[in-house]
Amino acid sequence: MDTFERLESNVRGYCRSFPTIFETARGATLVNEDGEEFIDFFAGAGALSYGHNHPALKVALIEYLASDGVLHALDMSTTAKRAFLETFERVILRPREMDYKVMFPGPTGTNAVESALKLARKITGRHNVVSFTNGFHGMTLGSLALTGNGGKRAGAGVP
Repeated sequence: MDTFERLESNVRGYCRSFPTIFETARGATLVNEDGEEFIDFFAGAGALSYGHNHPALKVALIEYLASDGVLHALDMSTTAKRAFLETFERVILRPREMDYKVMFPGPTGTNAVESALKLARKITGRHNVVSFTNGFHGMTLGSLALTGNGGKRAGAGVP
């Protein structure tokens, strides 16, 4: 762990709850450098609903990478995004007669929370938000304003 302590910022937090170095992962199992297996209840903070390296997703990802598919485009239009949007419309929106737009808020949970806060305030005209004590919503100022976790708030100087 010396390399991480020496070279990474003290802002990091999850690694303190998991004081080991993971090397591989498959499904719901993480394996550390010593070969010890751990059940991954964390699941990438809920982002890995199919687990680590699901075979079907892995094949699709490798094919996409091998075809030089666009990996990072901010909010620009790509053929992959078009395919996703058209599939989402066909499978989710149309069958439910939903006339919704899709918003891609960013790569982190806190981006999603910030987007939800802005949308909720704009649509309702209200400013108060209900949140749960010790729920983790991210590390931006808006997200920190929602948590009762004093340690997280104090780290950013949020009263």
